[in-house]
Amino acid sequence: MMDKFKMNAKALLFPTLAGLMAGASSVMAFASGSSSPDLELPKINITTQMLQPLVEGIVANVNVVLPVGLGIMGLMIGIRIIPALIRRFTGA
Repeated sequence: MMDKFKMNAKALLFPTLAGLMAGASSVMAFASGSSSPDLELPKINITTQMLQPLVEGIVANVNVVLPVGLGIMGLMIGIRIIPALIRRFTGA
């Protein structure tokens, strides 16, 4: 009877502790909010002009990587399929 109780206690201990830690961390997060204007972070406005170089860089990289990746994938599939087709039609 005592062994069964120990097993149940161990099975319930981890979820209970995890729930307590999650609850405690959320309380700490709400408690750390400040109403003082001196402690607030500056607000940053992101514009489309700021994102334009990032988008251009991604598009340029995709234009290079996509054809190379498709060529390598086609080569790998060809290496796998062509010998199987030769074996099937030659009866080897």
